[in-house]
Amino acid sequence: MLGYFVVTVLLGWLAKRRVRQSTDQFFIAGRAVGTFTNSWAFLATLASGGTIMAAVGMTLFLGLPYTVSLAAGATFGFAVAALLVARPLRRVGKYTVPDFFNERFNNPLIKVTAPIIIVIASAAYMVAQLTGSGIVASAILGWDYKLGVLVTGVIFVLYTSLGGFLSVTWNDVLQGVLMVVMVVTFAVVAYFSVPSFGDVYVQATNEFPSYGAVGGALSSWSYIGGFVTSATSICVLPHVIMRVYSARSTRSARLSLNYAMILYGVIVLSVAFVLAPVAATLPNIAELKPDAVFFALSASVLSPALQGLMAAAVLAAVMSTTAGLLMACNSAIGNDLYARVINPRASSKQVVRVATMSTWAIGIIAIVLALNPPEFLVVLYVAAVGFLASAFFAPMILGIWWRRCTSTGAAAGMVAGAGSFLACYLSLDLPDSSEVLIGIPVSIAVTVLASLTRRPSAQEQAVVAKVRGTATNATGGDH
Repeated sequence: MLGYFVVTVLLGWLAKRRVRQSTDQFFIAGRAVGTFTNSWAFLATLASGGTIMAAVGMTLFLGLPYTVSLAAGATFGFAVAALLVARPLRRVGKYTVPDFFNERFNNPLIKVTAPIIIVIASAAYMVAQLTGSGIVASAILGWDYKLGVLVTGVIFVLYTSLGGFLSVTWNDVLQGVLMVVMVVTFAVVAYFSVPSFGDVYVQATNEFPSYGAVGGALSSWSYIGGFVTSATSICVLPHVIMRVYSARSTRSARLSLNYAMILYGVIVLSVAFVLAPVAATLPNIAELKPDAVFFALSASVLSPALQGLMAAAVLAAVMSTTAGLLMACNSAIGNDLYARVINPRASSKQVVRVATMSTWAIGIIAIVLALNPPEFLVVLYVAAVGFLASAFFAPMILGIWWRRCTSTGAAAGMVAGAGSFLACYLSLDLPDSSEVLIGIPVSIAVTVLASLTRRPSAQEQAVVAKVRGTATNATGGDH
């Protein structure tokens, strides 16, 4: 564990020497990340602590159908992002999701609203991840939960602030490889640790009737909402979209998304169909907290050395996702708010300085919030990305593929989607993960209706042509 911490910080320090004061290097690693590197980085960015650690307990307590719906949605989302989003975003040639919105719509309300939505959603997402790091430290090292959150939180903030996106990318490759190797190893060991794997499935369904039953612990609307959230969010998640911008070419970005989809599937299948049913054989399993099941199983079937490596893999999942979220936040504050709204004449050095300071500010806030953890990490994670999808999916997709979409429509749809999701989440007693089924349709309807109130301007039509590659001068952005 200590060795893992040292390597992550060392990679951050080495990246700092290359990044220096360049915004292009700090935010998207100089647009020079290759297919192999980006494939593992895409995986590490999306495969969070919930994907590995929390999913074992979640699958038992909330049911296999919920896990499958999230995984199937993510797999579908990778394909949607590769087909509908990767190439147009590369043509824009910027850094962030708000950069695309500014280029496409140039709306004052969007310039302020989009970064704020990113910071709110990313902070909630990070709280779920940091909670996982505290559980790791408590289960494996015997540390107090709060001490684990503080130590791991400071480490990922440190290496992110040192080397920016280049540091995050180098660490993501290490973390992605570690995740896949250790999860597959854990699944193989767990499979051979039981006399009959068929009997294990029978015991799992007897001990946890909701494990294989549709509508057991959760409503069917939760499954649909989970699928829709995963499928739509990959197209708009800020820390995922930044990887599209950082790729060496459009083809590389699309290949990386497809390779990452395969690797992600390997992890989820191993967790849901091997680790979860074997965990059901543990004594007193029903008395454990859902997010503690993973390490109870680890202690039961793995040697101490493999337990340490598995804990490092979970921390890799936590820290890679959290570092990507931090980059989304610091770019939203430094690049989108400070450089675009507050001080348009800011130098690259000033923008990087503001981004670095915001990295520490957002990181400290997330650490403090994570000291009082939620019960289910995955449910909080799904809510955070559902909020983002409700706000951004309609303006993003319609802004690319519907010529009549106007800046007024996009701004109205963004606010309506975010507002309706929050109203449902905070005020209504809806099934878990189903709020997005209201947020996205509301956003689409408002975007379309508001856009139909006037025809798009010539400037807006010219930007659409550039984004879609149909402009006569749209060359060079798709290299």
